[in-house]
Amino acid sequence: MELLVPFLEIQQVIQLGRKSKMKLLLENWQEYLKENYDLAKSIDYTALVLNDLGHRSLLSYVPEGWEPVAHHMTIINPPEMTTRLPSRWIGGGMCVKVTAIAQNDRVASALVDLEGIPLPMKGPAYPHITIAINPLGEPKVRAVESNDILLEEYKPIEPITVCGTIREIQK
Repeated sequence: MELLVPFLEIQQVIQLGRKSKMKLLLENWQEYLKENYDLAKSIDYTALVLNDLGHRSLLSYVPEGWEPVAHHMTIINPPEMTTRLPSRWIGGGMCVKVTAIAQNDRVASALVDLEGIPLPMKGPAYPHITIAINPLGEPKVRAVESNDILLEEYKPIEPITVCGTIREIQK
């Protein structure tokens, strides 16, 4: 097993006085925060990216002639990407339940129940997956418009479990 910090450096830290140790700790913490902030700037958004089965399970809700999306559930949206999701979540698999569907003349969306999972979301007002967009909408429809669907517009469905992996999507 390799030590991340050479033994001599550890001895030097042990010999430091309390104030010096605090100063060193703060310097290292500031460097850590700066590195994570700089990395966060290269990330577009963080999401639960659906696996193929999860994607396909939502396709039956795509209105005829519309463009399927059913790609992800946003966890941290682009305006909030100044911080990152704690690393323990990244790359982890997760299953959630789709419990309702809403559609307007521009987008179709699936409401997601996290079932008590303490996922630290910094994005949409409530978890959802954009199912499809209307390719004929003017101005051009964007998937992010599903954020504008009101909670009361969703109609309950028989719950569908969808699974995926939490990922940071690069710019």
